[in-house]
Amino acid sequence: MLKQIAAACITAAVLSSCSTLQAVSDKIFPSDKSTLTMADVVPVMRPATPRVRQQQQKFVKENLKRFSSGKAAGAHYVTEAKRNFNDEKPDSAAYLFGRAWLLDSTNNDIFWGYGLVYGQQKQFDKSLFILYKAHKADKENPRLLTDIATSHLGRFYEASSPDDLLKSRKLLEEAIKLAPDEEDAYYKLAISCYYLQDYPKAWEYLHKSLRQDKAIADKKFISALLAKHRDPEGIYHHRNIQ
Repeated sequence: MLKQIAAACITAAVLSSCSTLQAVSDKIFPSDKSTLTMADVVPVMRPATPRVRQQQQKFVKENLKRFSSGKAAGAHYVTEAKRNFNDEKPDSAAYLFGRAWLLDSTNNDIFWGYGLVYGQQKQFDKSLFILYKAHKADKENPRLLTDIATSHLGRFYEASSPDDLLKSRKLLEEAIKLAPDEEDAYYKLAISCYYLQDYPKAWEYLHKSLRQDKAIADKKFISALLAKHRDPEGIYHHRNIQ
């Protein structure tokens, strides 16, 4: 749907693994204990003043005249939002996703888009809250599953939560069942397995990702993995990744 969430933190985070993994639930999906509401993650749902509400109503009226329908208008702003996100303008993207929501709150790409924006901004609670909203309407989308897993990994880097780590692995395993050629999912599975101290599996998934796209290789990650376990395929050694 959109360019994947920026994951610059992966390289640095990979250099130090968590030392212990407590027993956690096997559930993929988050509990209902979140205190977030839709208005917290879609700000236009709660206009700050009556004047802002009037401006929103004017905007909707004008765009319903401009386009054939609210759905068509919303789709236009979603396209603009995606373009801004891919141009690394997350604030503009979030604003445009809000414009789209005012016109068509049923467009699932809006929820997905907000989730990626919040993920890029490292607001992982908000990212996961709304990405799971998108997932309810699109349960077998491997790219969406990978993006949800990416936000779980991001939150793991921030809070060292084993629960996030296990959820990311389950989501990514589901993604590759649906799309066996998804190199990004394989690569992130390799990272999840590294942190879970399942190094043979980490190598297996890393090689699968590299067979799809060699450019995805990260020397620092490979070096960190080599420090834990030799490459079973014998392709990588410390001397050839310097």
